[in-house]
Amino acid sequence: MSQDQLYDLAVGLLAKRDYSSGDIRRHLSKHGENALVEQVMDKLLSHHYLDDARLAEKEISKQISKLHGVSRIKQELRQKGLDSLIIEQALEDIDVDWFELCLKAKEKKFGDRLAADHAEKAKMVRYLQYRGHSMSAILECIS
Repeated sequence: MSQDQLYDLAVGLLAKRDYSSGDIRRHLSKHGENALVEQVMDKLLSHHYLDDARLAEKEISKQISKLHGVSRIKQELRQKGLDSLIIEQALEDIDVDWFELCLKAKEKKFGDRLAADHAEKAKMVRYLQYRGHSMSAILECIS
């Protein structure tokens, strides 16, 4: 594909939804040479069609509304092809009480009762770990 065709493909993709630069680069590299892909990426960035910081903030808000913890959010953002530096900066900028979020996730799934036995406590811990909450917040929530 030519540079113009790659650019049109990228703009068409971005018209439908936001992509990270990593996702777009991966998609374009399937259709063209690396040199052309880099030229198209530079053009997209200069026109501000790609903004990884904005995408990270949007995705973090979406993950928080799903009551996910820090490690799950980081994993989701890495899978979207975002740079770890951008992820860390976006997480620092957001004002969230991670313990409160963990508590909400626990209460949504298990109610406000405490674990009756060891098996139920283990089930709560596994669930909250899967959701990406830290072990310190989990232990505080279930006790």
